[in-house]
Amino acid sequence: MPANRFEMKGYVYAGPQPGFIMPEDTYDHYVMIAMEVGSFDYEVGEERGSAAFGDIVFCPPGIPFKRKAHGEVVFHIIHFTLNPEASEPDDRVPVGKVSVSDTTRLSSTYSYLRNFLDRPGFNAPIPKVSHHLVSDLLFLCEMERQLALKSKKTIDPLMQQAAGYIHRHMFGEINMRSIAAMLGIKQPQLTRRFQEAYGVGPVEYVTGLRLEEAKRQLLNSDDTLESIAERCGYESGSYFSRVFRAKVGLNPSAFRHNYRM
Repeated sequence: MPANRFEMKGYVYAGPQPGFIMPEDTYDHYVMIAMEVGSFDYEVGEERGSAAFGDIVFCPPGIPFKRKAHGEVVFHIIHFTLNPEASEPDDRVPVGKVSVSDTTRLSSTYSYLRNFLDRPGFNAPIPKVSHHLVSDLLFLCEMERQLALKSKKTIDPLMQQAAGYIHRHMFGEINMRSIAAMLGIKQPQLTRRFQEAYGVGPVEYVTGLRLEEAKRQLLNSDDTLESIAERCGYESGSYFSRVFRAKVGLNPSAFRHNYRM
């Protein structure tokens, strides 16, 4: 859904916190809650389920929205209305949960939202760029709707939790055995189920996230390879360079030289 087809009415980035302040509410606008950490049960009209990282839950105006968190949560809550003059007949706002499979893009959009909006209250001015970021969330949800028409793929909730943990700690030390223990499964199960859910194993997934961030920093800053390597979770510039060349096909300096505008 393009940015001119809706209007943001409010945004809050919440957490980490032990749960939701209110277990139920009814809103004057469309609302979406986008989870980054933790999980919760929800009820929106006839729709019921649970949501974790990768899930966005939508509630239309005037419909009670019930929720109960399972421990600590971090989430984005966005209020918006549709623009009747710009909307088209095929525009759709889901009700209930949409699970986004492109978690790399989703995590990047969340990061930009945090950086641009910096936890404003609902009545604070909203930068124009934020409308494009929310439009990206709606686009990802529409893509999932289209894919769902062609596929019956199910979501593995434990692997959603694993992916959420990885995204929140991707530049620090990540121990797959610890993640498996946290989820109550064995490490081989974690590797197999993660591969089934996301198409790559968890170690490869971490590497992909780190290298995408490294690419952004190489193209958008003049920082040294050592400093970029450290920020992206690598122990040294030389090790970072070896991994980068093996995965990208160029060393970091050549990548910066060839692709920087």
